[in-house]
Amino acid sequence: MWLELERTKKPSVKDPVLVVAVSTSMAQYKAMYSQGRELGSYMLRRMKLERIAVVHSSAFPPEVIIREGGVASLPECCLYEGRGGRDVLLFTGDASPMDGQYEFAESLLDYAEGLGVRELYSVGARWTENPLPPEADPEPNGFATDGTGVARLKQHKVKVLGEEPAPFFASMVVGMASAHGMRGYKLSVDHGEPVPHSRSVARLLQLISAMAGLRIPLEAVRQERPRAKEGREGDPSIYR
Repeated sequence: MWLELERTKKPSVKDPVLVVAVSTSMAQYKAMYSQGRELGSYMLRRMKLERIAVVHSSAFPPEVIIREGGVASLPECCLYEGRGGRDVLLFTGDASPMDGQYEFAESLLDYAEGLGVRELYSVGARWTENPLPPEADPEPNGFATDGTGVARLKQHKVKVLGEEPAPFFASMVVGMASAHGMRGYKLSVDHGEPVPHSRSVARLLQLISAMAGLRIPLEAVRQERPRAKEGREGDPSIYR
C-alpha cells in the first residue's frame, strides 16, 4: 500500500482526543452509511479547526475527483486540530480506505500517538442490523477497547454490542487503538434514517460532546443540510 502524509502545519495540541469521521466509498451504500462524513463536515463548518496534514493513499478508491474550477486531484483525507473545551484532532475527508485497511489504520494511529492522543472516537453506522423505520429516532450503540471503556458507554446509555462482527476501517481503527496506548470507542447508529441523517448526526455529536468533554455547537445540526461543495472535504464522488 502506498500512503503519503503531507504535514501542512506544525501541531499545537496537548493531550488531544481524536475523532475519526469517514464513510464508506462504495456507491451502493452511500445513502445508508454516510453518517461519519456528514458528522465530520458539520464539525468543520461549526468549529474553528485548522488543517495540519493531508493523506493520499492507494487505499482510497481508484478515481480522480474534479474539484471546483475543473481542477483534478486524488481522493484525500485530512487531519484538523482545534480547541473546543478540550484539544481535538478530526480525521475526515473524501473516503474511507477500501484496501490496505490494517496498514492505513496503523499509519494513522502511529501519527496520532506521536501527537499525544490517548483517547479515540470513531463514528458511523452499524453494518449488521436490519434498517430502522425512517421516522424512528436513532439510538447510539457501540463498543470499546477495554472493560473500562465499555463501562463508560453504559454510563452514557449506549447500547453495548456483542457477538457480532464490526467490519471495515471505522471499526478496525478502534480495535487497533490499544496497541498504541489509546482507549478507543466506536459510536454508531442503526441505519434507516434518510439522507442527510441529521437526527443520527445530532445524536452522535451529543454523545461525543458528553464523553470527550468537547464543546461542539449543536443548535444547527437538525436544520443544516450538507452542502454540495464544502472546500476540499465536500466535493462529489461516484463512490459516495
